[in-house]
Amino acid sequence: MTTSSLKFDEIGYWSELKLAIVAEYGGRYTTALKNSSFKKYYIDGFCGAGVHVSKESGVAVEGSPAGALKVDPPFDGFYFIDMAEEKTSYLENLCGDRNDVHIHTGDATEYLTKKILPEIQYGKFNRALCLLDPYGLHLDWEVIYQAGRSRAVDLFLNFPVMDMNRNAIWRHPEEVPDGGIHRMNRFWGDASWRDSAYAQSPQKHLWREPEIVKQDNEVIVGAFCKRLKDVAGFKVVLPPLAMKNTQNAIVYYLCFASQSPVAERIITSIFDRYRAMGINAPK
Repeated sequence: MTTSSLKFDEIGYWSELKLAIVAEYGGRYTTALKNSSFKKYYIDGFCGAGVHVSKESGVAVEGSPAGALKVDPPFDGFYFIDMAEEKTSYLENLCGDRNDVHIHTGDATEYLTKKILPEIQYGKFNRALCLLDPYGLHLDWEVIYQAGRSRAVDLFLNFPVMDMNRNAIWRHPEEVPDGGIHRMNRFWGDASWRDSAYAQSPQKHLWREPEIVKQDNEVIVGAFCKRLKDVAGFKVVLPPLAMKNTQNAIVYYLCFASQSPVAERIITSIFDRYRAMGINAPK
C-alpha cells in the first residue's frame, strides 16, 4: 500500500515528554532484567506510523516504536498495533525485515486480549512493557484487566481526561449522550465511574434535592488508579503525571502500573524528576 498521502500526527510538548519517559524507563527495564531468563517484550497498542511532527517546532519526532527498537539491552520481541493501515505500512518500512517485530493492523483490544496478553503470563516466564496511548476514549478495560491479572506486565497508560470531559463527564450528567456514556463504560469497565465523577454538593437547600456536582480531574483519575490496584490487580500504581498544554490545562494523565517494587523505584525517580522540572508546555 502506498503511504504517499500519509499525514503524520502532530504532537505537543507533553507527548514528547511522554515518549522520553517511556524510552528512559524501557532502557532501565531491560537492564534490570538482563540477567534473568525471562523473554522481554515491548507492546504498543496505538503505535502510529513511528514518526510524529512537533507542534512547536514542526520537526520530525521519533515515535515510541523507534525508541523501543533502540533500547539497550534490547527487548526480545516487539508488538506494534494500529487501526490505520497507512500508518502500519509506513512503520513496516521503517522496521525493515526484522524478524523480532510484529506489526498488526486492526483493533488493539481484540488483538491484545485474544492473541498477545494470553501469552504474556507470569507462569510462562516472560515479561512485557506495554504502552497504551489511545487517541481518546478508544480502549477497552479488558486490555487493562488482562495486563494486570497476567502479573507479567508493566503498563504505561494515557488516561484521557480531556476527552472524557468533552464526551462523557459533563457538569449536567443527564445531558450526556448515550455514545459518550458507552465509551466511558467501555474504558472504565463498568458504570461505576459515575460514583467517582459526581458527588452531592455540600450546600444544603431546604426546598429542593441536593445538587449533583462534577468532581475535579484529580479525584477521577485517583479513583481510576485505585481501580488499577483493586480490580485489575496491579500491586504498584504510582500517582499519575499530569500532562498540560500551553493554557496549563490537563490534556491527560500518564499512569504507570506494575507488580514490581523495583519498577516502582525506577519510575518514581523518573516521575519525580519531571515533576521538579515542571511539565506544562512552554508558552
